[in-house]
Amino acid sequence: MLSPLLILALACQGPAQRATPLTLGEPVELEPAAAVAAGDLDGDGEDSLVFIQDTTARWDGRETELGALVQVVARGDTDGDGDDEILLGCGMGRGQPRAPARLWLIDAAGARLVWERSGARNQISELRVIDGRVWMAAFSDGKRVEGGWLSAGSPDGWSFEPVVGDALATRQLPIDGGVLVGRVYGDEPRSDGDLSFRVGDQVTAVPTLRGVRALAALELSGDDQPELLVGDGWHYKYGTEAVARLRLHGGDGWQQARTIASFDGEFTVREVQAAGSGPDAWLLVTGSSTAHVLARDGLGWQDLPVAVVGETGSAVVAQRGGRAGVLVSGDPARWFPVQR
Repeated sequence: MLSPLLILALACQGPAQRATPLTLGEPVELEPAAAVAAGDLDGDGEDSLVFIQDTTARWDGRETELGALVQVVARGDTDGDGDDEILLGCGMGRGQPRAPARLWLIDAAGARLVWERSGARNQISELRVIDGRVWMAAFSDGKRVEGGWLSAGSPDGWSFEPVVGDALATRQLPIDGGVLVGRVYGDEPRSDGDLSFRVGDQVTAVPTLRGVRALAALELSGDDQPELLVGDGWHYKYGTEAVARLRLHGGDGWQQARTIASFDGEFTVREVQAAGSGPDAWLLVTGSSTAHVLARDGLGWQDLPVAVVGETGSAVVAQRGGRAGVLVSGDPARWFPVQR
């Protein structure tokens, strides 16, 4: 009998006729940006591109002052109108030590501040749109990170209702009636981080190599069931001990896993996104220094380095001119079409 993980791996491999390598087209140079975001704000199939420099965001001839540094971005339909909204999670950082934690929403009407909080550590570490609902994780003090759903409707903006919280639980993913919680470190300083699945007071450990820096649930096999992708291998001696790898988890409680990519010259996987779904989907994986496109090929997974992003830059999947591609921050920012 085949193991659940092997069945999952075979399903994700796809038939041989689908294993056409991806290539990158010529990049399009755009305006300078330290961070980027994208979303289809009017439903025309063309993404609006957001360019963030310092604390200013620019898109579609518009501009807004964020009052904080962008730390995480997300996209999705949060109000049920069929169009994307772009979410910018902002907070303190180099050059902005007293900036509040802020959540901005950009839609066809413009930008508005929907949530704000000030405390000992004003940083937002996680932002997701799941079935129209917004999940956010933010530091509640110098070490503890709380995650929960945001609700619209308050006269003062959106309300935040924490569901889980733990020390340095910077990556969080609501799934299957619970929350996957990834920590960069454990309870003790410099101790190994971990991954767990939490339903109420019940906590089940999920095997990882030390700390977790990225989590994603993406539908890759064409069966409408998401696969769990985990970027782990973090170590406080990141220059010499950390490993940048991406693992595909399956089986009951995600207890079985296989490595689908390990990135030489990188010390972490920071973000994982998908373009499309099913066997033809490809992944955008942002490492510590480089953005990569991963796609299935005849040998497993093709790794196509896109561009250097640096430790503070970013990359997002973006649709432009009827084609999917990768928008990468920089001076200038660039958009790379991805093609078969």
